[in-house]
Amino acid sequence: MEQKKFRAAVIGCGGISQVHIAALQGMKNVEIAAVCDIREDRLAKAVEKTGAKGYADWHDVVALPDIDVAHICLPHYLHAPVTIEALRLGRNVITEKPMATTVEDARAMIAASEQPGAGSLGVIFQNRYISSVQHAKKIIESGELGAFLGVSASVCWRREGAYYTESGWRGAKATEGAGSLINQSIHTLDLLSYLGGPIAKVRGSVFTGLNEGTIEVEDNAMAVALYEGGQRAVIHTSNNNVADDPVEINIHLEKGALKLFGPKLYAVENGELKLIDAGDNKTVVGKSVWGSGHSAQLEDYYTCLAEKRHFWLDGRSAFPALSLVLNIVRSSEEGKWIELDRA
Repeated sequence: MEQKKFRAAVIGCGGISQVHIAALQGMKNVEIAAVCDIREDRLAKAVEKTGAKGYADWHDVVALPDIDVAHICLPHYLHAPVTIEALRLGRNVITEKPMATTVEDARAMIAASEQPGAGSLGVIFQNRYISSVQHAKKIIESGELGAFLGVSASVCWRREGAYYTESGWRGAKATEGAGSLINQSIHTLDLLSYLGGPIAKVRGSVFTGLNEGTIEVEDNAMAVALYEGGQRAVIHTSNNNVADDPVEINIHLEKGALKLFGPKLYAVENGELKLIDAGDNKTVVGKSVWGSGHSAQLEDYYTCLAEKRHFWLDGRSAFPALSLVLNIVRSSEEGKWIELDRA
């Protein structure tokens, strides 16, 4: 029996779209049928690269009756409206992170995906697919090192100047939603819930440091969160670093500890680090954080479509990371502990 060939549309032809396009071009059961961007130069390059038909208006693309999957690679504030309209028209949607810029929009996306006749909603959090992350999750869930006690996480990168000003949308709360938390660190914040379980509340502080006067969102954040079971998470993120350091997640268990450092997983034994998984990504620093995880997630998504199975990394699964981001900012603004919103 011949395998169905899915017709995909890539909406937004900026940097991250190149990762989607490369992954899709490596899949036998997918054809890129449409690309879309309001910038003529980027659209022309995408048309040349894919051979797909080019569109300037995303409304036209999601209305195409022969499009099976819409890949949303747009600025943050457009994720929700494009996703919701596409889902209502019966299209399947895979959107980049963050799923939205507000809790209300995220809930509306989930509601749209759960209506009769709606397509399947997937949200990109490709770091869940790195082998070292999966390995850490298995150790935690197996109980071989005892109960989960908590984590600390650090994302210290460098973003400044042209990164914000040339984009036309980064650095503004209305269009980016937040700063270092929602853009650079949300992958790591997603892993805190994925590995440790639901987070109940958070107390945070954010400020704008070296990018003050250029952006209106935070480029530094510190937070303490408590899981539903009372375990704790300590979070530090900054876009003011000299360079992009490897992401660090330290996982504390009753009988030992684990350290995710970049893509690698170490067991911490008597103060020494023992490599137990090198990860299937060469690096998770900077732009390479996109890495091979995208291909793995997109292949999984299309496999679920082909087999008519629900895709696990859906709106409800992606929601906690956004809730954590937004409530760290809210906690800083209100100066108190904030209970996380639920999907």
